[in-house]
Amino acid sequence: MRAMKLLAWAVGGVVALMAVLLAAVLLFVNPNDYKDRIAAAVKAQTGRELALPGELKLSVFPWLALQVGEARLGNPPGFGAEPFLTLKSASLRVKLLPLLLQRKLEVDRVTIDGLQLALKRNEAGKGNWEVAEADRSDAPANKDNAPPELELAGVDVTNSRISLGAMVADQLELHLGRVAPGTPVPLRMAVQLKPAADAPPVPLALQFKLTLDAKAQRYQLAELKLDATLPRPAGKPVAIGFASPLIDIDLAKQTLAEASFETHVAGAQLKGQLSGSQLLDAAALKGRFELAELSPRTLFATLGLPVPNTRDATRLTRLAAKGQFSWAQGLARADGLALQLDDTTLRGQLAYRIEDSGLDFDLAVDRIDLDRYSPPPSAAPAAASSAKHEPIELPIDFLKPLRARGKFQVGEIRVARLALTDLSAQLDARDGLTRLSPLSAKVYGGQYSGNISIDSRATVPVLSLDERLSGIDVAALLKDFANSNRLSGRGTVTAKLTAKGRNSDALVRSVDGTLTADVAGGAIEGFDLWNAIAQAQSLLTQRKLAANSSSTGRSAFDTFRASAELVDGVATTRDLRVSSPRLQVSGEGTTNLVTQQLDWRVNAAVLKTAEADAAGMADLKLANIPV
Repeated sequence: MRAMKLLAWAVGGVVALMAVLLAAVLLFVNPNDYKDRIAAAVKAQTGRELALPGELKLSVFPWLALQVGEARLGNPPGFGAEPFLTLKSASLRVKLLPLLLQRKLEVDRVTIDGLQLALKRNEAGKGNWEVAEADRSDAPANKDNAPPELELAGVDVTNSRISLGAMVADQLELHLGRVAPGTPVPLRMAVQLKPAADAPPVPLALQFKLTLDAKAQRYQLAELKLDATLPRPAGKPVAIGFASPLIDIDLAKQTLAEASFETHVAGAQLKGQLSGSQLLDAAALKGRFELAELSPRTLFATLGLPVPNTRDATRLTRLAAKGQFSWAQGLARADGLALQLDDTTLRGQLAYRIEDSGLDFDLAVDRIDLDRYSPPPSAAPAAASSAKHEPIELPIDFLKPLRARGKFQVGEIRVARLALTDLSAQLDARDGLTRLSPLSAKVYGGQYSGNISIDSRATVPVLSLDERLSGIDVAALLKDFANSNRLSGRGTVTAKLTAKGRNSDALVRSVDGTLTADVAGGAIEGFDLWNAIAQAQSLLTQRKLAANSSSTGRSAFDTFRASAELVDGVATTRDLRVSSPRLQVSGEGTTNLVTQQLDWRVNAAVLKTAEADAAGMADLKLANIPV
């Protein structure tokens, strides 16, 4: 009993002594008297000027607390006289007894108000927030005494501003929740971002819960949510956001566990999953995505982009996509792609190499009508021939740096009023040379094959064509392409052409090469040449039109053959041949593709047949008919 009484008296004496000492500190120690010493110590350690014009307040029990009024911390030498940091007020409180008795650091909420942090780099690229090696303490770390265990009630930063060059984070509000071992740390932040001095602010909000195990190098972000509002010069601001329930990173294993995510931009909803491995050595990522169906027209309008004016107003109203993606060793891939645009489905895969900006692809489209996506015809009256003509520009600036290789297939396609099926093409573009070869398609009952190249390596680009249409229905082709029903039959057309220039006008003026056409079993529709000759013969011999003569409205032929040599946009033909059971027609002439002028002479001869004898035309020849 006596020992217990002595221990109680001893403890009581120690507590009393501590109380007296703490009271003495409060009564006789004024922290404002030490401002100069504090500033001198900061100057010696960092080379920066510290100013403390605000009042310092100190309390010691039960919290060791320090309140700082207005304060300024200068920049290191070489960064100018502007303060590196200023603040209106800050406070820090630490529980005294747990620190003294248990080496446990229990910190109350840290509050900082009116923080102004101006970050910058000098010409050498060094930041004013970096600490020089000479400024670091050379004192060896105390390996014998472990650091005290830390618990923090939270951090509140209000009415603050951080700048880095022209980038400014203004009206910063940051609230950090309780920090303790094994406890998720919540964070909420709101800020106005300004990417440039003259740019409008971008409101941004961020929140998550962080659980970290520094020893195991494992970090978990739970309930991550990011929202921002992009201002627009005219119209409503655009909302964007990102959310993920859990992001689990294990740096010891260098892995990112599969994490799901959702993001939205102006109403467009994208969701997916992402996982990773070898994060520090050679990061490899993979995942999948799905874009919910949306209206491109509505999205363009929301983003303030011009809405394309299409011939068919129902186009660009449905878009959806999904697929898998991956990234490893500088190669980005998209596999299992399925994209739906209106009533068109695209499937395939893409691969992009960062090293040489090369694109590889294998794509297939079921059907598409490109004419429905083209601008509608002008409602204005037909322009006069003297109206200004706008040439079509070749995409040389896009093609010249392009590095791409792959193939694509289209089940059904309509373009420039032409209908094709089973289209197949291979693209090879590199070093300024773009080639589409081979090309093939079924067209109007026949077959198309071709090779097209654009060489943009020289100052003036060169377009080369080597194409063949065989067994085609000429009437159906001309009806769709030229809205003409003047010629019918089944034939073959070949073209081997080269042209130089950056637009359609220059190409037409410089086109060189050969064209051939061979049509069989057809007719020139809308004109009965045999009837016209019969009427002319009757008028010459009998001075009257032939009786009981009726026109069939067409000039049938067995074969129609012609070829043309093109030089600088002028096509010269010397071998026009049209044959039928009644007539033989030959001709030659020139066609100027630039001025659209014709200069032709045609010869026609009536063949000796019973019908020709009856009409008295067996020996009739019509030569040098100018056209």
